[in-house]
Amino acid sequence: MKPVWIFDLDNTLHDAQSKIFPIVNDKMNQYISSALKMSIEEASKIRAQYWLEYGSTLQGLIKNYNIDPIDFLDKTHTINNFKDLIIPMPCLIETLELADGMKIIYTNAPKNYTNQVLKICGIQEYFDEVFTIEDSNFKSKPNIDSMSLFIKKYNINEAFFVDDVKENLKTAKKFGLATVWLTNESYKPIYIDKKISKLRDLFSY
Repeated sequence: MKPVWIFDLDNTLHDAQSKIFPIVNDKMNQYISSALKMSIEEASKIRAQYWLEYGSTLQGLIKNYNIDPIDFLDKTHTINNFKDLIIPMPCLIETLELADGMKIIYTNAPKNYTNQVLKICGIQEYFDEVFTIEDSNFKSKPNIDSMSLFIKKYNINEAFFVDDVKENLKTAKKFGLATVWLTNESYKPIYIDKKISKLRDLFSY
């Protein structure tokens, strides 16, 4: 039986930190500032705080302010010159070709954004399924309810899960998944099965 491969999207399959995340973060700051009637500086602090506390800014805004998730995602992830901002990870296609078996995207990003990234990277055909924030009822990784919905939807018993956020992998380990952490950190938590610094190292030993 071929294995199941689960991949995060941002900062796993493409470098989101360099170009597109700063733009999304600015849009989030503006949205929060407008919706909650506060300064951009205060909004930026809330955005970062909620990301750390809940796994996504959106999750915190829903919980604390009942923000409309569809409106929030539309306004913060609709971006001009999208194509110029996407940087695929080195050897991305070669790595996906080596991941023999079912491949699934599991991301906190919205569907339209995710589909654009996959199209620009030229990797839509490599994935059998795509699970976005809408599919988890706007509950984001590392929320255990999000992971439970994901696992049940695809009836997953065993799989390799590749993500750049260790907290997401900690939740995945509770469901018995094999965890691969894409990071430059020097330490390795006990719930991490493999640590790589480049996606292309996924199949190196």
